Amino acid sequence: MAICNRQLAVEGGMKKSISGAHSALLLLLGINLFNYIDRQILAALEPDIRASFFAAGDVNAMTKTGLLGDAFFVTYMISAPILGLLADRFSRWIIVGSAVILWSLASGCSGLAATFAILFATRICVGIGEGGYGPAAPTILSDLFPIEKRGRIMAIFCAAIPVGSALGYVIGGLIGAHLGWRWAFYFVAPPGLLLGLLCFWQRDITAPQPRGLPEALSHALVSHQLRRPNIDDFCNRWLGVLGTGLSALPESKC
Repeated sequence: MAICNRQLAVEGGMKKSISGAHSALLLLLGINLFNYIDRQILAALEPDIRASFFAAGDVNAMTKTGLLGDAFFVTYMISAPILGLLADRFSRWIIVGSAVILWSLASGCSGLAATFAILFATRICVGIGEGGYGPAAPTILSDLFPIEKRGRIMAIFCAAIPVGSALGYVIGGLIGAHLGWRWAFYFVAPPGLLLGLLCFWQRDITAPQPRGLPEALSHALVSHQLRRPNIDDFCNRWLGVLGTGLSALPESKC
């Protein structure tokens, strides 16, 4: 209780950004940009992917390639609340960095896919990776910036959504047309891996660090003490992501 009260007092009295806040914002902005590039690049490459794995006369080919999008959204919908729960207990930067590296590797492996089943599996891994990043990143920014600035900071952070989505189509279309669809996936993997590694050098600001413990371990222990999730938190996260996932699915036409 004393730890929680001290944390609330710190949050209530914070009038300026914590040291390193703007570098963290820049890093998370870059990650969010590639988050949506990796998410949307598949749509730009779908005709080429369909032609690679299915015969020209296959009437179900487009339906099958459409399942790649479903694999991502369903996996994201399930993994985000679970990994968000872990972000309430352990270092968020470690979870974010691991998630970014996972989806970047999965995107690169999408270009190596020899069969449609392998490509389907890589999109599942992309969904898991982005599910680990989505719940944790906004809470990091919330802790780093005072409430008077959070609206502007979140606007900057979310600006990567439309920009990244548009770049996903542009990058996928240009590289796919000149080098083939596999090279488009190769292109987006290295920047994501670099951004993910940079996360491991960030400090998770939650509370004063306990003395006598390694930095990473103390952050994990403090996070576990300060954020004790309950079943209501888990259900709210799951229902929120469920609504996002369902809204992204194509509408059926009668």
